[in-house]
Amino acid sequence: MKNWLYCWCLLWPVLSAAAQERSTDVIIYTASPKKGLYRTFTEFQQNNPAEQGDFLIRNKSTAAQIYLLANRNELVLRDAAGQEHKVKKFWGYCDGRNIYIHDNGLNLISQLGYYCVYELQGVQPSRGIYNPADMTVNAINTPVRLKKVINIVTGEILELSWYNLKKYILPQDSALFGEFRADKSKREQLESYIYRFNQRNKPFMSQ
Repeated sequence: MKNWLYCWCLLWPVLSAAAQERSTDVIIYTASPKKGLYRTFTEFQQNNPAEQGDFLIRNKSTAAQIYLLANRNELVLRDAAGQEHKVKKFWGYCDGRNIYIHDNGLNLISQLGYYCVYELQGVQPSRGIYNPADMTVNAINTPVRLKKVINIVTGEILELSWYNLKKYILPQDSALFGEFRADKSKREQLESYIYRFNQRNKPFMSQ
């Protein structure tokens, strides 16, 4: 018995340290996200950016966004000579404090948890309007703001909508789902329900 207790006392600090180290490998459990470029969702999930470097986010002009339907910003890599090169085909980026997902430009992830939240921003073309002054039809491009969520286990991205909360997310928490179904103002509180779901539910992350 004494030998068993002695061995356990020796192993416990090692096991505790290992568990703590594993938890910080998951982005939603770390206090210090690592700076760098995520090529894939898994690199984001595991707080393990594939590439380091002098990355910068460059905003596009309003005119470029409206008339060219360009993304509102882009990620560039500045080399040793000071030249900037546009980064392509990547999942996201972390500046050491803030995390961005690459979806029609870079969008800040505002909430980390079982479902991470971000807001997609951009412009989209809408119908043309007739200008009687010169008898022309002018296209009007309108701003777009759309909340989305990322499942931290699967990487699936869903629009933050009443339907998706009801169909896919909240049924995993029967008590919260029941409250949601009875809430007459739920359509105005979608993000609040995601926040509460994240507080109540911690995903199992295999290492």
